[in-house]
Amino acid sequence: MRLAANLITIVLAVSRLQLPASPGGAHPSPLPDRDQFMARVRAAVRIDTDLQQDFTYLERRRDVKISALGKVSVGPLRTFEVFPSPDPAQIYKRLIEIEGKPLDQPELAKRDAEHARDVEERARREGRDPSERARELERIAADRRESLAILNDALAVFQATLVGREAIEGEPAIVVHLTPNQDARVSTREGSWMKQFSGRAWFIERDAQFAALDMQAIDDVSIGWGLVGRLHEGSRLIVQRRPVDGVWLPSRLTFEGTGKTLLFRPFSLNVTTEYFGYKKRQKASVP
Repeated sequence: MRLAANLITIVLAVSRLQLPASPGGAHPSPLPDRDQFMARVRAAVRIDTDLQQDFTYLERRRDVKISALGKVSVGPLRTFEVFPSPDPAQIYKRLIEIEGKPLDQPELAKRDAEHARDVEERARREGRDPSERARELERIAADRRESLAILNDALAVFQATLVGREAIEGEPAIVVHLTPNQDARVSTREGSWMKQFSGRAWFIERDAQFAALDMQAIDDVSIGWGLVGRLHEGSRLIVQRRPVDGVWLPSRLTFEGTGKTLLFRPFSLNVTTEYFGYKKRQKASVP
């Protein structure tokens, strides 16, 4: 699911959108120049986790697990209250609900106490060994460099053709067809996977913000050079975004696909992660 998490995507059920077959259809006004518009997109793009730093929010998902024997299973539907942090290791995802049933207060208090102890222990370790903090800062910087590299690979791989307009959340959006450039130079494994996907993206015309994307595998995709597994052609990634306080934030990520794991065990998945309940973050909001 890491690839899904790094593709910026959609606010509507894109498979139901009625799109023009070609850029030659009638429009209220001419489409913008492609190169100029995509330059605006590149200047405006931000990493989702950066955008989410100013908010607490709820995350509802089912985790996908692969056993040592290659069996794929989907876990229960769980809801978390998320408290972001610039350090990914310190993000607190507070489990509050399982299969629609809220956790009781004693269980919540127990989990909060465990989290507080973890934070305190980490602070003590860093106090005893200043070099540990330096290592943590380097790890944070390395994680950010990797995220930026994945984002840059996406901008390098996908060739854009402006094909029309659609309204998303009441905002005029430019519809862009994305095709992979097989000769693009990439620096991440996600960049290599991207070359096996094509689809359409929606960008808000006013400020060139990502509003929507629907990507589909155009060939089988080997994960881990085929040593981990393979996604079949036609597998699909959909992520929804919506505006919150003037910022477009993730709202829904869906993976629909089939494939085989290392031991040639077939799987079929249709899993969704939802992000909702965004609230402006308060300084003392983390339990």
